[in-house]
Amino acid sequence: MKLIVAVDERWGIGRDNDLLLSIPDDMRFFREKTRGKVLVMGYNTLLSFPNSKPLPGRLNIVLNNEAGCCVSGAVVCGSMEQLFALLGDFDGGDVYVIGGASIYRQLLPYCDTAYITKMRFDGGADVFIPDLDELDNWSVYDESEPMEHDGIGYSFVEYRNAEPLVIDFSAKSTTMSAYFGKRDPAEFDILACEDEEYAAGLCGLLRAYYKPLRDGFTAEQVGEYLGSGAASFESYLREKRLIATCGDFAGFNASFKGGEATRVCVPKEKLERFASAAAGGCTVADLAGFFS
Repeated sequence: MKLIVAVDERWGIGRDNDLLLSIPDDMRFFREKTRGKVLVMGYNTLLSFPNSKPLPGRLNIVLNNEAGCCVSGAVVCGSMEQLFALLGDFDGGDVYVIGGASIYRQLLPYCDTAYITKMRFDGGADVFIPDLDELDNWSVYDESEPMEHDGIGYSFVEYRNAEPLVIDFSAKSTTMSAYFGKRDPAEFDILACEDEEYAAGLCGLLRAYYKPLRDGFTAEQVGEYLGSGAASFESYLREKRLIATCGDFAGFNASFKGGEATRVCVPKEKLERFASAAAGGCTVADLAGFFS
């Protein structure tokens, strides 16, 4: 897996649980590298995000050993052992460690690549990571030209680890997009189905499509998954309708006996209205015409 962080000249990374400096190019670099990837972080790092919410367009995994800790839109792991077991479902190249200092130190030996934004100033940091220039197994692989922001020089440096410790990545979970809230309106068929559970199940599937892991996934639930024998984390979450793809709508309909199907389109911003209508006992015809 990979590590990404900005450091000052003493390899400090933050002060008072905040960044030392916000450089637009560095923020853009972070977004480009991590978009659509798996992010591993500590709880304090999560709290430092805007509104203390997980970063969109990524699968956020938070390491926290507090029993019952739940983070809407994210997965919580309660130990390093649990984290390693869960990460084994993914491709190591899709996993990025993003902080804080304790998480960096613990996972650094398992990273094969580190993307370091080196800032040439002393930011008065109170938290630090190991100086990769002093570690025998780490070396510079690539470095950008020097740049400057508000009088402070910086450059992007890629380090490689010659002897990373092994995590058994299997890439069993491959549909990464299912973990991210969709922007495009969902188009699916509504069946003329008399089963009273149909409307509720349909709305649950829509929420999973637009708001994956809406209620969060706790360390206790991760433990249940790891002991379940499920084929992959992805398939487990899809079966429980905590994440969803467009293809899941067809599979859902196939599990009910219904009559004629009507194609509808439900935009994300009207999801709750649709769910309220379904809960209120609307007929299938009413539901089908809700967005026509």
